[in-house]
Order: sequence, then structure tokens, then C-alpha cells
Amino acid sequence: MGAIRALGESLLYCRVSEDLAGLPRPLRILAASRLCVLSMTAYAVALGGLMAWLDGRFSWPLFLAVLTGFALAHLADNLLNDLTDAGRGIDEPGYFRSLYGPHPIIDGIASPGEVKATVALILAGDLAMALYLGVRVSPLVPLLALAGALVMALYAGFPVDAKRLGLGEALVAVVWGPIIAGGTYLALTGRYGLRQAAVYLPYAAAVSLVLVGKHLDKYDHDSAKGVRTLPIRLGRRRARILAAALALASIASLAIGVAYYTSSAWGLLVLLPLPIAAAEARILASPKPAAPPEGWPVWPLWYAAWGYAVLDLAGRYGVAALLLAGLHGRALYALAVLTALMLVGDYKRLPQIAGLARASTSQPLNPAAPEP
Repeated sequence: MGAIRALGESLLYCRVSEDLAGLPRPLRILAASRLCVLSMTAYAVALGGLMAWLDGRFSWPLFLAVLTGFALAHLADNLLNDLTDAGRGIDEPGYFRSLYGPHPIIDGIASPGEVKATVALILAGDLAMALYLGVRVSPLVPLLALAGALVMALYAGFPVDAKRLGLGEALVAVVWGPIIAGGTYLALTGRYGLRQAAVYLPYAAAVSLVLVGKHLDKYDHDSAKGVRTLPIRLGRRRARILAAALALASIASLAIGVAYYTSSAWGLLVLLPLPIAAAEARILASPKPAAPPEGWPVWPLWYAAWGYAVLDLAGRYGVAALLLAGLHGRALYALAVLTALMLVGDYKRLPQIAGLARASTSQPLNPAAPEP
């Protein structure tokens, strides 16, 4: 039960209350690899897969293989960043990264050599899959995989430190849009076109929002370390405005993109959570509270958590709209209604989110924070 609970907590919150010392080392490393962000990749793969399905080209074995490959690559990227940031002295005891989840190096979960071996094993497996798909589907697949590896290296600091240059936020949009969602469509269809960008670029903007939020949460820590992320270059106030704009733009543009791609009104479904996203945008535009609300599970994450809430809306409603468009086209109306009903519960959260938004804008809890 200890392993199940640890992995479950990591999947839901990134933090782990279990003592990982008693778990086998592979499970310890897995629990420390920030499993909670995997839905970010799952949504991107699902969007690419559903666009292929709508175009009459879908294979469950290929889809599951691509999903597994991208999920493992995401975990490898998390581990690589923890490894390099610890090696460069950015991550250390008491630094922001170790406050919201176990750090594989700083917390002694694994040695640097073991993390390197894990990353190398995952990337070798993904490379083998990319080469296989390159032969079976399209030679563009391994080229896209190499592009993803290059972006991963740049974000980790090789050959230049993209994160310190304020380029990390843009790079994640490239990965989760053109590479993951676009790459999934390519693997399933053998084609790579611009039409799919109408769907995956708005989703990629929501992914970028999560990173903007995390770097806002880390503002003081990164500033002290000389890590010049985009929020630091913009300043807190302008970075918060950018985060709020991304929250609204990602939902609105995704609705337009799905409507365009499906040539139907199903894209309007993505507009349903816009009032929720608007309340979350108000929170993103406001100063961070000095202390978490009661029951807040992921402190000191605040902006990143609200950014992830927006991403979750974009992912779920984007996936549902594409799925409903396909079900409607195939006259599977009962499944379409069931899918729509699964989304109704979101509005139960709106009063609570709206209350937090009002508190954030009318009574900022941390007004002394500098606004460079």
C-alpha cells in the first residue's frame, strides 16, 4: 500500500507524504518525477489522436504506444531538469523546487548516476520507437523526435540555458503543441499539416501558462539565483497580466480552432467553461496571498496551480468537443450525451473560484510584494 499511496499522491499533488526509503529504487524515482503533470501530456496526445480519428485514421496500438512514449519522455525531462539544476547549484535544500515535491537528488532518493541511467534508458526506448515509426509511418517521426530532444536539451541548459534567457515558456509551447500533439497526429496518419495547429496551438498556450505561473511562484527564488525567466524579465505585474491573458485566450481560441477543424458548432462547447476561466484569470492577475486558503493542497504553488486548472479545462473540453463531433458524425448520440454530462460538474466549483477571485482583487493579502 505504501507504493500505491506514494504514487497516487505524486500523481495528484506532486508531493508525497509517504517515506520513500522503503520502496524499491525505481518506484522512488518514479514518485519523485512529478507525476502530477502527466495529464498535460495525456491531453496533448488525446487531441492529436482525436484529430486523426476524425480524419479516419486511428490505431489503438499505435496511439497507446505514442502515449506511453511521450509520457515517459515527459518524466525523463522532469528528471533531467532536476539533475541539471541540482548540478548547477540552482536546486538545493530549501529552494522552491524541494518545497512542493520530493527532489530525486536533493532528497537523496537516487544518486546522480542513477538518475542519468534512468533518463538514458527512457530516451533510448523512445528513440527506438521513433525509428520504428520512421520506417513504418513516416521519416518525419524521428526528425520530430530529434527536435523534441533538442528542445529538452535547451531547457536543461545545453548548449545554452534557455530558461535563464526567458525562452522556457515558449519552448514548452513548441513541445506540447507541434511536437506532442502534432507528432501524435503524424504517427497515426503519416501526415503533418498546418490545419491541426488550429487546435494544438491554443492548447500549447495553456501549457505555457502553467510555466509562467510556476516561474511567478518562484519569482524571488529565481531572482536571487540569477535565473532570468520570462516573469522576471517582465516583472511581477506584467507577468500576471500575461498569465490572465493566456488563460482567456487559450479557451477562446481553442473553441474557434475546434469549430474550424470539425466544421461544426461543437467547438462552442469549449466556451462553456469560459466563466470559470475568467474567474481563474482574475486570480492569476492578482497578487499572491501571504498564506494558502484552508485546505489548499499544493502550497507554495499558487499561480502554477491556477494555470494548471485552466489547462485542465482546455484539455478536457477540447478533447470532449472533438470526441462529441466524431460521435455526432457517427450517429452515436447516447455516447455524445453521456460525454456532455460528464462536464456539468465543473460549474459546482464556480462559486468557490469566484469567491477566491473576489478576495484576490478586492483585498490582496500580500500588498507589500515589490512590483518591479
